[in-house]
Amino acid sequence: MRSLLIAATLTFFTLECFGQGSSKSNISQLSNGTLSGNVYTNDALGLSYEFPKGWTPIVDSKHFPPVDSRKPDGIANQCSKVLVWIQAPGKVEGRFSSIATLLAIDPGCFPGAVFPKSLSDKGKINKFADKIIKPYANTPFFSPYGATVSIAFSPKGRAMMRLTGGVILNAIEGRPAPAKEPLNANTSFALTESNGYWIAWAYLADEPSANELRNDVKISFEDAVVTDEGFQPAPPPVSAAGK
Repeated sequence: MRSLLIAATLTFFTLECFGQGSSKSNISQLSNGTLSGNVYTNDALGLSYEFPKGWTPIVDSKHFPPVDSRKPDGIANQCSKVLVWIQAPGKVEGRFSSIATLLAIDPGCFPGAVFPKSLSDKGKINKFADKIIKPYANTPFFSPYGATVSIAFSPKGRAMMRLTGGVILNAIEGRPAPAKEPLNANTSFALTESNGYWIAWAYLADEPSANELRNDVKISFEDAVVTDEGFQPAPPPVSAAGK
């Protein structure tokens, strides 16, 4: 049975943070993984990432936009590795197009940040969320107005934290128009742990694209399948006889 995000949330409207550690990291040496259709797989991280069909994936690091375009030497760029970047179909030059990404993050760059193990420890939840928000605040995946923090736990103890918000863009999606108009967009940044890394999947998307991402994105680990709504049981292993 799918476990839903726990309803209790924390909302804050400050980007103040506990001190960050060194941004030196060897995460760039992490395996690039492989792409087959609309499924990205990385054996070193023990995961597969399924995204909506029709979205355009980028897996060549030469074509990845920076995680944080404002701080090239900041923690978000130095301690993250973009695994795959996807863009909604129907892009029109000069117009907004919804985007999403899968990242691996080096926890060594965040000393003192411990992934929460219980909903009751709100101090640890808030501290961990602050540690993440500060270096990633200038990425497209966080609202300047703050974030709502939600926690989910799988039956086997895997934790997932999701930080969501909204932003109004001076843009219009679709065909060129005489003037740009305000567009409400959703921001989301979700994390879990795998093989010594934090795995983040994030997006900046209009409502139709955000719904598509919520419904169709699945990240499969050995013990669970993670979605924006929480956890699903991992599929049973395929036996040699069943191949």
